[in-house]
Amino acid sequence: MLWKAVPLLLTIGTALALMPLKPQVNANRSLMDFMLQSSGVGIGDPALQQYCFNRYLPILKAISDQYEADYNKCADTYKAECDAIDGKFYEPRENSARIAKETCDALLKCDTNENYLNAFNCYARTGSEYSKILFSLSSDAAEYGGIIRELYRAAESIAEFCVNYAERVFWESTDNTYSELQKCLDGELNEPTTASTTSTTTRSTSSLVPKSSAVTKATSGR
Repeated sequence: MLWKAVPLLLTIGTALALMPLKPQVNANRSLMDFMLQSSGVGIGDPALQQYCFNRYLPILKAISDQYEADYNKCADTYKAECDAIDGKFYEPRENSARIAKETCDALLKCDTNENYLNAFNCYARTGSEYSKILFSLSSDAAEYGGIIRELYRAAESIAEFCVNYAERVFWESTDNTYSELQKCLDGELNEPTTASTTSTTTRSTSSLVPKSSAVTKATSGR
């Protein structure tokens, strides 16, 4: 019966979203570790064994499902923050692209001069004219890059806190459930108290979604 329980959780956590911080939770590994270490009356009593696992596996799966939902919520928030950051600097990037194209077009136009003297004079004149524009472009780009880098770091910090909190809630709820499962296998057939852990997880992690974006927070002091 112990090993028959494994397939019931094989699909847990297979569709987690991608973020800089990858999920550390492995519900299948935790269940297998528990089954290898568990002891008690239920180990030699197939009927009690079946009763206990039928009773607590749905609770464990609900906890894992809740963690997956919480992690995906963290990931969605992180993606939204990054999209907001990119959107804030859309116009500066488009302006930079326009200047770069104008510069290249102006220099390439010099090559249309068949006369070598006119061609070199064109390059000298155009290069001098656009060197000032490109210097300004370079300075602005460096400043924008520094701001965006800090905004990305702020978004990653929020995502990391969100995921770490979701993992902590998952492990606390899982440990409590395993403790009750072990008691059940020991013959202590009390009513489970971990059925409410998933609702607690929902309330806790919902507060981790920022009320204002990282863009607003990072630029409010500018």
